[in-house]
Amino acid sequence: MPEINCTNSFPPGACITLAFLMALVAFAIMIGNAVVILAFMVDKNLRHRSNYFFLNLAISDFFVGLISIPLYIPPALFDWKLEDELCTFWLLIDYLLCTASVYNIVLISYDRYQSISDAVSYRAKNTKILTTVALMLAVWVLAFLVHGPIIIVSSSWEKNKEKCEPGFFSNMHIIAITSVFEFLLPVISVAYFNMYIYWSLWKRGSVGRCQSHPRLNSSVSSSNCGHSFKSRLFSRTSLPELKETGMCLHSETQSTQMKNNTLVSKMWSLSHSDSIVLHQREHLELLRIKKLAKSLAILLGAFTICWAPYSVLTIVLSKKDSKPYWYEIAFWLQWLNSLVNPFLYPLCHKRFQKAFLKIFCMKKKGMSSHNRSVSS
Repeated sequence: MPEINCTNSFPPGACITLAFLMALVAFAIMIGNAVVILAFMVDKNLRHRSNYFFLNLAISDFFVGLISIPLYIPPALFDWKLEDELCTFWLLIDYLLCTASVYNIVLISYDRYQSISDAVSYRAKNTKILTTVALMLAVWVLAFLVHGPIIIVSSSWEKNKEKCEPGFFSNMHIIAITSVFEFLLPVISVAYFNMYIYWSLWKRGSVGRCQSHPRLNSSVSSSNCGHSFKSRLFSRTSLPELKETGMCLHSETQSTQMKNNTLVSKMWSLSHSDSIVLHQREHLELLRIKKLAKSLAILLGAFTICWAPYSVLTIVLSKKDSKPYWYEIAFWLQWLNSLVNPFLYPLCHKRFQKAFLKIFCMKKKGMSSHNRSVSS
């Protein structure tokens, strides 16, 4: 049996345990995001603009667990060095996937912002699949441009170093610029979209509390006042004529008044029902905005917690050859964001939950049919 050498002066048993835990995290990332992708494929009701962006996020996070973490474990824990080509490939893929995950979060936040700020044009864009696909592809192109050309041009692998690291890690200016595009601008963008949604929520809530449909009430009261004024005026002017013409005209006047009363009561009931419908619509819209604001706040909080330590420490420790152990923890936090993302919104959304139930029901039916065939 070959001897196991650990690179971090850990005993072999500790290295094997850490490798198992890392592989378990990678497997959990793949499972969580694969369920989201499978739900999108099974349920056709999920195929609209906003959910396509969640699909794009799930794809980028899925390959983090499939490629980035498995290729990181051998050189990080064991004395296994990656070849130059494999190291360059791992760097390109890892930075591309992580940055694409970040930009997908920004795209999801922007989509939520558009649904509140310009709802009319948002509904029109919902039917344009080409626009949605173009935005999804733009995320990957921009994610590649942040780190891809620098990794290709710079010396991505140095033989005197034990770890596979990009050549620009020692240049603090390049790291600062990439951190701005990879972390600072996305955080500012998502925070702005979130604050706008909360401001819109507060504004609509305050307007809803202050307004109680005064136009409808005034129209009803004015119609009632006009009717009473007309009836009084009619009764006064027609009193001498009633004495001359007799009871026939009096009965016609009574029937006319009854018709007017019926018309006014119908108008009041219609206006009252319209006000109730408008109030219900406004209440449902406020609930929808509250859900959007809550989901964006959770996305922003998780993204900041997972990415802020690594972005700061990369700049601070750029001039140091050896990195402390808590730098590795910060490095892993950004990968854990790919594990958390499926649970923040898709797995808690009602439409996705229905799709998950369909998947599990299909599995149960398949298992039951298989058991019947085996028993027979």
